[in-house]
Amino acid sequence: MFFHSIKTKLIAIVSVLILVLFALGGFLLLKEKSFELSHDIYENAKSFSELTAEDIAVLSEDYLEQDSFIVFNRDIKDIFKKNSDIESISLVRYTGEVLYDSTSEWTEQYAGEERSVSNPDQIARIKSQNPSYYLESGRTVYIKEDADGNEYFVDANENSTDDITEVDKVIDIVYPIGDYAVIYGVTYDNLETRIDATRARIATLMLIGVVIAFFLSFYMASSIVKPVKALEIGALKIATGDFKYKVPISSKDELGVLSQAFNKMGDDLNASTQALVYKERVAKELELASKIQHEILPKTKPPIPGYEIGGGLIAADEVGGDCYDFIAAKSGSFYIYLGDVTGHGIAAGLISSVANALIYSATSFSDDPKNILISANRILSEKTTKSMFMTMVMAKITPEGNLQYISAGHNQVLKYHADGAKVEELPTGGMALGMVLDIEKTLTVHEIPMKSGDVIVLYSDGLPEARNNHDEQYGMPRFKRAVSEYCDLVTPDGIKNALLADVKEFMGKSLQLDDMTVVVIKKV
Repeated sequence: MFFHSIKTKLIAIVSVLILVLFALGGFLLLKEKSFELSHDIYENAKSFSELTAEDIAVLSEDYLEQDSFIVFNRDIKDIFKKNSDIESISLVRYTGEVLYDSTSEWTEQYAGEERSVSNPDQIARIKSQNPSYYLESGRTVYIKEDADGNEYFVDANENSTDDITEVDKVIDIVYPIGDYAVIYGVTYDNLETRIDATRARIATLMLIGVVIAFFLSFYMASSIVKPVKALEIGALKIATGDFKYKVPISSKDELGVLSQAFNKMGDDLNASTQALVYKERVAKELELASKIQHEILPKTKPPIPGYEIGGGLIAADEVGGDCYDFIAAKSGSFYIYLGDVTGHGIAAGLISSVANALIYSATSFSDDPKNILISANRILSEKTTKSMFMTMVMAKITPEGNLQYISAGHNQVLKYHADGAKVEELPTGGMALGMVLDIEKTLTVHEIPMKSGDVIVLYSDGLPEARNNHDEQYGMPRFKRAVSEYCDLVTPDGIKNALLADVKEFMGKSLQLDDMTVVVIKKV
């Protein structure tokens, strides 16, 4: 009976969940922290050996071999203070003779018989020209440096070997320097101390989190149970037919009782009423969105010396993902662009509307089509979801009458040559807007030489990818044939209308699956 209450269930679930999350998070954090600290110790010990080995060798020549052990030992202790993860330092000759060992000579100089390294592996490391690292796993790794200062992990025979990773612990380092080699013993006592401190902090946070979770869940449960009990009483009134709802019975608590009361009305419900109201509201909202998007499209065409332009859009839904515009810039240039957002519908319409505003605004600050697209892409990639992006092709007519274009992952531009009625596919390229933050290196501005009667056709992929009732695709060959056939018409609007009509005739009564947009630029 205790767990038939929503309050007790919620308190138990939230408390256990918080406890599990803290425990899991703490475990992962400790593991990551251990690896991180272990690798830091390796990096610090490596840097320490590189920086101090030569100094220790010089100290040996200046003091130790001149019977000035006190001065030598004092300087060695100063070196120790620079890295708390080094627990011992030994100095040996190339022959293996031990000149100094901090573990036995911390207070006074060794005065016994001559000492030497007896371990063959250690001797090999001392005589090597490369620093070596003996790992807790039993593996010895050498670091070889080339003429350019690049470091490589090798074995004793200088063959490539696995790198030292964050999971590896270094036992000691042998750093050859001239006729000497310095052996550094590495300790991980500091790591354990810091891990213990982190573990204590996590335990404290876990305790605080559980306490907070308990009181928070208690407060939430109290605030939920009161309205639920009120709804339980109201369910008897709803059963008379005032409201329509059906819920599954999943428990024996207050919500379960409420679910039974609602389900008694199931046979009397008429779900279509709510659906009809919702559908009507959505239809009105879509109609308004379509009207707003239609208003964004250009209503007039700026007069461009030497050129005529035209454009048209047929949306697949009430709201489309295609957009185009004709912009007369303050610099005297003219911009004509066509964009196509992935998919169609409300989400695509929102992106296309935002892109339209960005491009229009960017032309006021820059007369470089490449910079315009870079600016628009930066904002789209930062402010929109990565699953939505927009291909775009932009044409620029300079004050001198030259025609350029730039593509951001869009379909190939088609050029109709009036001399010979030939259709040419111009180079595409670039990357769609909104996919990545930096697209500068992918963008290229192309020049298009134009003669009188030549036509440039910009289009969205909804045209060549349109399908008829037999699931046949319209395709680029048909589209290029239509461009070749209709581009000798007098006006760009006539060309645009003919191209769209040709696609619609091919489709017949089949459903339009994507937006279809065409922009025509004709040299007069």
